[in-house]
Amino acid sequence: MNFQFKSPAEFLCLAFFFGAMGCTTPSAVEWMTEDNLALDQLITSGKPALSAAEITDRAQANGKLKETSSNLPVFSFKRKVIINRPTDKNATGNPQTKTYQAYSNNRDQTLIKVNGRQPTLKEIEEDREKNRKRQRRFLERNGKKGSDKMMSHNMDLYKEKFIPRLISTETVNGRPAYLIQLMPDTGYKIKNGTVDRIMNQMLTKLWVDQEDFQVSRLEAELVKPIGIVVGLIGSIKTIRIRLEQQRLTPQVWTDLKIDADFDIRILTANYTFNMKSQSSGFKPVKAGKPSKE
Repeated sequence: MNFQFKSPAEFLCLAFFFGAMGCTTPSAVEWMTEDNLALDQLITSGKPALSAAEITDRAQANGKLKETSSNLPVFSFKRKVIINRPTDKNATGNPQTKTYQAYSNNRDQTLIKVNGRQPTLKEIEEDREKNRKRQRRFLERNGKKGSDKMMSHNMDLYKEKFIPRLISTETVNGRPAYLIQLMPDTGYKIKNGTVDRIMNQMLTKLWVDQEDFQVSRLEAELVKPIGIVVGLIGSIKTIRIRLEQQRLTPQVWTDLKIDADFDIRILTANYTFNMKSQSSGFKPVKAGKPSKE
């Protein structure tokens, strides 16, 4: 399978790729230790005393704004994606590099290079259709296939699964940010049991910019393997995701770097997948003059 991702929320939908089965197990995720010194300094800095829930709510609202507002500036940029997907952990990797013309308002990205060469028109259309098909399949909610609000719909769905706690303050790309842990609530059951079981074992950390209340970094890691049945007995051994966002304006942030690793064991074979994405060349798109694809 060939994966591309258009936002942090899309990572959470990866769980649909795996047919996990079995009884729910207790979460192995533990609370991180709070940095009391950093939190005390935050209070004395004069910043508003906000709870973790208030911070994440504001970040979510700002994330939705990109999908609902037609008044925000739009930026074009290049997104370079390197996918390494050997059939077995011990096999030689066969990386594939794709470059896309992408946009900050989540409009369809366009394939412009494949392994350094210009793609054919057929490859461009096939790639676009594959991306749309994945979105419809994995991000559909309430039967609204093709909805341009699918990301925010799923953010609403998964929000109730996590309990936020303010852990510390840190600097991300020179800007102060709140560090928040999202603890899975095992008492809250998501309808899809596959997603629920994986989320119960995910250690998730979120950095929210203190000025713009936008997500500047996200890290998530599976802390306990998940048993699966996909015709054969196996397990999801590793899920690691790291995202950094680029500030373009106070209201517009978009992905800068994405790194994702997956390791699945089926009987005696290990199947691995790594994806790295790097965005560059951010340029404003003039109103009324769509950028050429």
